[in-house]
Amino acid sequence: MNVFISADIEGIDGVMSGIHQEAGQPGYALACAWMTQEVNAAVEGALEGGARRVVVKDSHNTGTNIELDKLHPAAELISGWGPLNSMVEGIDETFDALFLIGYHARAGTTDGTLAHTWSSHVLDLRINGQTIGEAGWAAAFAGHFGVPLALVTGDDKLVAQVRQEVPGEYEHVIAKYGMAPRAARMRPILVVRDEIRQAAARAVAKCKSLRPFRPPMPATLSIRFRHWEGLHACEAVPNVRRTAVDTFEARISDVLEGQNCFATLHRLART
Repeated sequence: MNVFISADIEGIDGVMSGIHQEAGQPGYALACAWMTQEVNAAVEGALEGGARRVVVKDSHNTGTNIELDKLHPAAELISGWGPLNSMVEGIDETFDALFLIGYHARAGTTDGTLAHTWSSHVLDLRINGQTIGEAGWAAAFAGHFGVPLALVTGDDKLVAQVRQEVPGEYEHVIAKYGMAPRAARMRPILVVRDEIRQAAARAVAKCKSLRPFRPPMPATLSIRFRHWEGLHACEAVPNVRRTAVDTFEARISDVLEGQNCFATLHRLART
């Protein structure tokens, strides 16, 4: 039984503003420690549930937030970003379950703590007209390889959204309650970690009964950016069509092609 864990920081209990998100900010080191402890709780639970191999993908910012010597000794760590720039890059058919730890609500969520979709540049990401956040997109990427979402943790707004985006009986843990983009009501931190450990054990035990999330393909991928200026370079990407001053869409054959398209357009939009 192999488990793949993708960890972000915005949905971690205790994290609520920019002071926690970036290196050099006053709360960053503490946020990284909290992130590592929630991941360690998930690793411990996965092992209790019968996992034999656990791989952790550090998926926040530069992908270098988790220090290897502070990670659970049984887990492997993927740091940095591969060519696809996916938050679950490294997952493949050899894994049996996907855990998403510390994820956050999508862009446009009024009371979601630090809500966004990939970066502040993206206002909306859709598959076949349905809005999807980072968690749903990660679950679809894993589903391409036949790996089901088994556990998701973050604020209450994130958990509710994933229930809408990804069908299934996967486990979830609410780490905090979103109150505003930079505010949250935090739950007791040790209680949250223990709930993650228990949920992870249950998730592994039942993962064989879970179905991978596979949006119908081929599909239409649509991306709306926050700013409309300087987006002309996006029009040069093959098979991409500009449908509005700030919006582009492409027909994709699978999620891997979709991730390539999304990552390319995002890079061009930022420049």
